[in-house]
Amino acid sequence: MGPGEVIAALALFVGMPWAVFSGIAKIKAADGGGSPDGASLRKSELEAIIGAAVEDATAPLRRRVETLEAIVTQEDGAMDRIDPAVLADALDHDAEAAAPTAARRRTRE
Repeated sequence: MGPGEVIAALALFVGMPWAVFSGIAKIKAADGGGSPDGASLRKSELEAIIGAAVEDATAPLRRRVETLEAIVTQEDGAMDRIDPAVLADALDHDAEAAAPTAARRRTRE
């Protein structure tokens, strides 16, 4: 057996399996490998968490918009559904004057 055949045999029986198994290990590590501690989130779980956070954050603004729409349209019975605290806040012009006028610009990272 010549030196070329020995190198070919080593490459075939040692190198190829090592390359395949190391590739599989890298792919599992990149995917998170199904970590047993549950540290990874699925896309649907992350979307649900973000959706709930956005809904909670926009709820006061939505109530205020509904209040202002009811005031502007003078909808019958709308004033009965309005929360008095939201109505007082909507009609409080001093609070609007004290509020910041410019919002911080959002940037993508």
